[in-house]
Amino acid sequence: MNIVTIIVVSVLTLLLTGYIIFLIYIIAMNLINGRKFHHSLEQQFDKLRLSHMLRALGIDKTTYIYQTNVQDIKQQMKNCTDCDNTHMCDEQLATPELDVTTIEFCNNEAELVDIKRQQTEQQSVTDADK
Repeated sequence: MNIVTIIVVSVLTLLLTGYIIFLIYIIAMNLINGRKFHHSLEQQFDKLRLSHMLRALGIDKTTYIYQTNVQDIKQQMKNCTDCDNTHMCDEQLATPELDVTTIEFCNNEAELVDIKRQQTEQQSVTDADK
C-alpha cells in the first residue's frame, strides 16, 4: 500500500469511530431525557384523581405512562382537571373495590375501560406463556 491509501483509510477509520461514539452519546442522552420526561409526567400525574382512579381499577400506572401516547395522557389529565364530577369521583374512589363498569361519570371512562382491557389481555398472555 502506498502512503495516500494509508492516510485515506486512517481518516475514514477516525471518522467512522467518531460517528459511532457520537451516535452512542446521542442515544444515551435521548434515553436519559426520556426517563426525566416520564418521571416529571408521573409527578404531574400523581397530583390528579386520575392516578387514584388507575390504582383503584388495578391499572399499572408505570405501564400506562410508558405505553400510552403522551398526547393521550395529557388529554386525559386535562379531562380530569376539567371534570365537574369530582364529588362522585371521590365517593367512588372511597369504595374498597372499584369496577370499570361503575365509572360512567368519569370524563376518561372510555379510555380507562380500554386501558384496563388491554392490560388484562397482556396479563392473560403473560400468564399463558408461563
